[in-house]
Amino acid sequence: MPEADVIVAWSFATVPPAAREAFQRPTAYVELPTPPGRGYGSQVDALGWPRPIRTAIKQYLPGVTPRRVAVLGFSESCHGVRNLLKSGDGGYVDAVVAIDGVHTPYVNGKQVDPNTMKPWLEFGRLAADNRRLFVATHSSVVPPNYASTTETASYLWKTLTGSSEASVEGDIDPPLPPLTAPPRTIHVPGGPATGQTRDVLYPAPAWLPFKRRGGLVILGAKNLDGPGTADHIYQAKVVLPLVLTEILAARWNAIDPDDPGVACYIG
Repeated sequence: MPEADVIVAWSFATVPPAAREAFQRPTAYVELPTPPGRGYGSQVDALGWPRPIRTAIKQYLPGVTPRRVAVLGFSESCHGVRNLLKSGDGGYVDAVVAIDGVHTPYVNGKQVDPNTMKPWLEFGRLAADNRRLFVATHSSVVPPNYASTTETASYLWKTLTGSSEASVEGDIDPPLPPLTAPPRTIHVPGGPATGQTRDVLYPAPAWLPFKRRGGLVILGAKNLDGPGTADHIYQAKVVLPLVLTEILAARWNAIDPDDPGVACYIG
């Protein structure tokens, strides 16, 4: 596989085998380990600043020349995505998928931290102009002392579009697929952080109204589980592969990477 599109993710939430089948062009996968102590910034620095994505591809995919590059994060690994976007390789990334994990500390009371959001916003501006793809999803889980994925998604959308309203269904351009999924039961083991052992049935994704401006896509979902643990797990088990197959793979399948001006290159 001398040339391939590349998806960079972390090993605890990478591209599932079934989702890989949706990519019609040669595609290769970098699976980074969870860093010691969850030090995603240190991990990205150690890959080789300021070009950590190029270094990771050389290390994990020797002999592969990357074409388009996507970066995938779920939950805490979105911190790793943010650090990759800050690097000298950030401008070459074609697509970012952030699954229920864009958080910031609170500043000035209970405000989203604009400094932490800066890499997301810079990439989001390119996506809103349809020059990149940026899909951010969120459940409705409310963390105890930092900004939730709902708050950061709202911050992104309002800052980049000037509106707090969802897109009018007929005005979403390009249109989004229905993003349906079969019923799924999520099992939550009991414990101090999760509460009682329980099974939560999801007849379908509990979508809030979709938001899209060009390549900027915000997909929110209501909680069906009281504490929200099952909703977060559902994001990994169902929403992540759904976004990869129905949005990212559809984009990459439709766009010829040899067509100048429509794809981003690192190789």
